[in-house]
Amino acid sequence: MRLKSLLLPLVGLLALTVGAATASASSLDDIIARKKVLIGVDLSVPPFGITNAEMQPDGLDVDVAKLLAKDLGVELELVSVTGQSRIPSLQTGKVDFVVASFGIYTERALSVAFSNPYGGHKSVIIAPKDTVIKSLADLAGKRVGVPRGTAHEKILSAAGIEGMELVRFDDDSTTLNALVSGQVDAIGTVNYIAAQLQERYPDRGFEEKTTYLQSFYGVGLRRNDPDLLHWLNTVLFVHKQSGELGAIYEKWMKTPMPELPSF
Repeated sequence: MRLKSLLLPLVGLLALTVGAATASASSLDDIIARKKVLIGVDLSVPPFGITNAEMQPDGLDVDVAKLLAKDLGVELELVSVTGQSRIPSLQTGKVDFVVASFGIYTERALSVAFSNPYGGHKSVIIAPKDTVIKSLADLAGKRVGVPRGTAHEKILSAAGIEGMELVRFDDDSTTLNALVSGQVDAIGTVNYIAAQLQERYPDRGFEEKTTYLQSFYGVGLRRNDPDLLHWLNTVLFVHKQSGELGAIYEKWMKTPMPELPSF
């Protein structure tokens, strides 16, 4: 009887140990075993993600996703995500990780993990040349468009600018169209968009007005997956040192890649 009472706790402990080992299995192992990686990309955010003339996914993030899949030695399946669906797509297991201009911010880090950055940009106000905006305070009395669920929306809505009307759109493309069509006076977006607008509409005089955030973006993945996180940081480091990441960045941004921090 005494032997049985001693064995029962040991059996329970063994079961807990086996369960913990199973629960901690790395998704990196799962990806390799599956021979396919599911990477979330947003094809509505040029030049990060676009559909090219051949109706194929393309862009900076798509090139980075292809690079990562090649390093894994597995088939790549690109899964369409939006700014709003990036975190839910990770949490529900729809994707293994996300390469979708995913800005690294503290509030997002409560829900997902981030790799070290593979690029960066400035968040700016863009408006026609004859619109006087020298600081965020000058947005008072203006309609300002932002993509819903982004840092632009969060920062500008929290800025407390009296008289500013923040107009939210589903994605970057509809936000840009709102500025071009005159639905809004200005938009909050990223600095490379200004160059695109100037090239596409040279007679409209769109320009950067003021900067309100310096951002870096990384690969987003589920929390509690140290093997996959370490692997991502390793390959991003290798490709940064080799110049491949810089070449991809310059190909799409038409400017050298900024100095990237690490953590």
